Amino acid sequence: MLRPFDLLENILVDIEHDIRNGITIGALAEKYSLSERHLHRLFKFAFNQTIAGYIRSRKLAASIDDLLNTDSNVLDIALDYAFEYEQSYIRSFRREYGITPGDLRKTGKILRITPPLHLFDSNRLGDSLVFGPEIVVVPQFHVAGKRCKLTFHKTLAYTNTSFKTFFEQPNIPNVINPDVFFNICSGGGTDADFFYVMPSVQIKTPDTIPQGYDYYTFPASLCVNFRFIFCKHDKINMHVADDMYKAIDDFMDNKDQAYFLDGSVTFDRTEMPDENENYCQWEWFAPVIEKTSLKIPPYNPSGIKKVYQQELPALRFIGKKCIETSETANVLNLLDNWQLNGWFDDIEKQSGKDLKTFFDGGDSYINLVRKKDNSFEHWMGMFMPEGTNVPEGYEALDFPKMTIDVCRVYGKRDEIVNYEAECRNKLTEESCTIDNVPWYFRRFGWRRFFEIDAYRKRLLDYCYPQATYGV
Repeated sequence: MLRPFDLLENILVDIEHDIRNGITIGALAEKYSLSERHLHRLFKFAFNQTIAGYIRSRKLAASIDDLLNTDSNVLDIALDYAFEYEQSYIRSFRREYGITPGDLRKTGKILRITPPLHLFDSNRLGDSLVFGPEIVVVPQFHVAGKRCKLTFHKTLAYTNTSFKTFFEQPNIPNVINPDVFFNICSGGGTDADFFYVMPSVQIKTPDTIPQGYDYYTFPASLCVNFRFIFCKHDKINMHVADDMYKAIDDFMDNKDQAYFLDGSVTFDRTEMPDENENYCQWEWFAPVIEKTSLKIPPYNPSGIKKVYQQELPALRFIGKKCIETSETANVLNLLDNWQLNGWFDDIEKQSGKDLKTFFDGGDSYINLVRKKDNSFEHWMGMFMPEGTNVPEGYEALDFPKMTIDVCRVYGKRDEIVNYEAECRNKLTEESCTIDNVPWYFRRFGWRRFFEIDAYRKRLLDYCYPQATYGV
């Protein structure tokens, strides 16, 4: 199965190569094992034009060279470019350019043609394909569905299953397009480690919602829009999602772009492919407001923002260990996989208390790093009160009461996980004694790392104990 980038790139090349040979949508669909309907949808989604219209425009553009530089009659040129009749070629030419082929030969009028479409490296996103950002106006619309409260790691698992199960409940009346799936996402409020997701379908009016369903009216809004194509709708994993949201973050993190996100409600939209079809189309929309319309927060450059000491009680670290050759290898992949599989939840259930009240950062996710010979132990887990039960499949490390030096780093998600050397240098400058400490930990706090600011940046703590412990 071709990756989306390769599929569409091959289709564009085939169109140009066979422009004189009567290329057809049916032949392209058969070549790439797609239905004609799905090929139509995929091309329109990617390029905002129909594939039939694009092929016609490219044939007409290519025929201009023959009109101006050869003595071929119009009928022969029409047949060369797979128009069935001379008149169908002339009608198409007039609709495209406002002039007939014969008049073009007489007047030499300058025409604006449709150039070949191209994909660029900026469209490539891992094994997926991205288009955008575009600023669009979204009219008001209504949706009906079931609103759920989710922690971050459950979102993808829930979304993947809801693709399949939501449409097995056909009792919502007045549905506009039953093959289009919406997710309405909204924040849980300040300091929340959860948010709300509502899988839904668009409806004409919210007046006849069945019992047990919720509805939401999305107001007319100026939005930023990204379009993604990936291989299968049930194969959205943390790596695919990470690629998607990195593209979104890169746009919002650019201090030179003209918009900020406006509000906490976003939505995504997926058109369900035919059964057994590949190449799912996914769109993400978020309301934006022009920076000139509001008081702009001062731009805050990335880097180390704070150094301080913190007293921690006696703790039990519960987690799992893996061995890596690099100090920063796959840290975000580890974090994402833990969230996706619910392993942090397994640990947190053992505490029996709200860890936010345990100590500042007590509800954080922890990446404990220790150098061992020529490799590194990467532990992922959480700090629990001492004596906490260890669930099956997990290990524990016990720490006495300790003082840690904390270096707080600010920046984009994928850059701040690589600040260990800078943090060690900064703490050394601050006269902190960390030279003989063989381990440290990254602290992914909910209220710091998982909540982003107006520039799509966040905070990550690097923590170093002031003494060596036998762990």
